[in-house]
Amino acid sequence: MPQQELRLPGEQTFATGTICTDTNLYKCDDDKFQILEYVAAGQPFPNGPFGNGKGKTVWRKVTLATDGTRKNFVTAKTVVA
Repeated sequence: MPQQELRLPGEQTFATGTICTDTNLYKCDDDKFQILEYVAAGQPFPNGPFGNGKGKTVWRKVTLATDGTRKNFVTAKTVVA
């Protein structure tokens, strides 16, 4: 059974290009991958790495409320040509 992610009503999201105000670990996902990215305050949220790496995406802060029961992450290695 695939692991379901808890998304809270009213959870704050950050679009690609938005300036980060809180240094933290953030995540974005598509149907197959979940990407974790450390974003420092004052830096813009990056493009999503999906497809050609130029796509807009939505970032969510990694918190105990949304990820507290998770014990590990599945990783995938990709090559950018």
